[in-house]
Amino acid sequence: MNKKLPAAVMLLSMLPYATAGTSAIGTASARGDMRVDGYSVKGDATLFNGSVVESGQASVALRLSKGGEAKLATDSRGAFYSDRMVLQHGSTEWTPASNYAVNADGLLVAPDAPHSRGVVSVSKANTVEVAALTGGFRVSDSRGLLLAHVTPGHALSFGSLQAATEGSYQVTATGAFTESAGHYYLKTTDTGMLYEVQGSNLQNLVGKTVTVSGTLDPNIQPAGGASSVITASGTSAQTPAAQGSSSQAPQPAATQGGLSNRKKLIIGGIIVGGATGLALGLYEANESSTPASR
Repeated sequence: MNKKLPAAVMLLSMLPYATAGTSAIGTASARGDMRVDGYSVKGDATLFNGSVVESGQASVALRLSKGGEAKLATDSRGAFYSDRMVLQHGSTEWTPASNYAVNADGLLVAPDAPHSRGVVSVSKANTVEVAALTGGFRVSDSRGLLLAHVTPGHALSFGSLQAATEGSYQVTATGAFTESAGHYYLKTTDTGMLYEVQGSNLQNLVGKTVTVSGTLDPNIQPAGGASSVITASGTSAQTPAAQGSSSQAPQPAATQGGLSNRKKLIIGGIIVGGATGLALGLYEANESSTPASR
């Protein structure tokens, strides 16, 4: 009997390590069938770190212990972790807690304002759509380079980003062109993204609406609170900027109501305001039905 004690003690001491990797991170609930880690489930299921949830003909409501609430639209699939959701295909609407993020086709979508509520979708063509219903979201690449802000009432669609070998992106952006302390800035129309622009013969563009093409390089530190630096290879002045533009550094854009369909920005692939139908469709579906979670 005594010879068995060491083995029993060793087994008991291993239990905390065995259960540590299987701590519950939330629950999933559906009115119809769903699959969790490859198994068909009806009703409710407990989620663990790395659980993969697939919706069928019914949406799936998720309550995450550290990540707020989320909903997978029909025919969607995502893996759930304690700090992020990896959306593999389909759509999700989520109200994140803290910095809970959605990873979609290499893009990281995270809240940058309290009480944010948004929609993210991944299409079969690897297009990622992001819409902000309330609050706001920042979209970054896998290295943490800020690509865009999505503000309430706006929606952006991101094509597959093709980075150059040195890790930079080809970018085309349009906005108000200003100057402050010898630095030039472009504040994009509607999205309110602020870039420092470097290049030659920029002084004549100040006070105008300008389209800048060039390279977005994460290795250059921007000035004046800008998110990134665009090294310009070409510029095109369109019309005088709105009244009130000056040589001062631009201020954040005011929130505008209504989802916009206008082209916003091109980085590597295409970023346009084309996610309007996605955002409104999922939003209205959620508002017209009771939550699936219990």
